[in-house]
Amino acid sequence: MFSTWKVLVMYIRALILGSVVLALVGCSSTGVIPVDRDSYMIGKKDGSPGLGVSLSNKAEVYQEANAFCATKGLEVETLNLVVTPAALARLGSTELRFKCVPKGSDSAKPHVRESDQILEIRTR
Repeated sequence: MFSTWKVLVMYIRALILGSVVLALVGCSSTGVIPVDRDSYMIGKKDGSPGLGVSLSNKAEVYQEANAFCATKGLEVETLNLVVTPAALARLGSTELRFKCVPKGSDSAKPHVRESDQILEIRTR
């Protein structure tokens, strides 16, 4: 009985340690990475438990992008945003590709996206 108890305690310790490591590593950001001549990217894994999209993770990525552009006296223009929801045995993530543009410029305003066109190809 003592050896079974010892194994159980070791299992619980390993589970707790694994959870702590996952939480610390899981919420790290890539930081701002230059992608092209004038665009940047930030990626961040979401270390919070649960399923679905973490809005706080998305907010933290935008805060980091805004802080980066603010140091240049500019503001963020989103080029692409990919949010992958968390699922069983998979952390969620947020990836933002952006540019820093002059404050108040037309390019910094949100773009109205046109609906996709549906093409139908028929063969006889």
